[in-house]
Amino acid sequence: MANILYDIALAEAFVETYQLKDSALNKDSALQKEIDLVLKYHAVEPSRFSKSYQYYQQHPKEFKILIDTANERAIRNRENSYSRRKPNPS
Repeated sequence: MANILYDIALAEAFVETYQLKDSALNKDSALQKEIDLVLKYHAVEPSRFSKSYQYYQQHPKEFKILIDTANERAIRNRENSYSRRKPNPS
């Protein structure tokens, strides 16, 4: 579940940053399309994801652990990304 939430967060950032530059695009439908792609990638039915998400919303301590896990992945990925790049001399 943490991996799915991480990928959904990336999808949200993608929609906000790139897709919404086209003012004719509906944010909700663009985001839903990306979420559908994430769920398909993880081979999870939307109803199963929704049920699991509702469970975590009703169990805040477990939800915090889930979010913290996704956040740690984001931090690791960011640090790895930065460590692989060489800074441009100014």
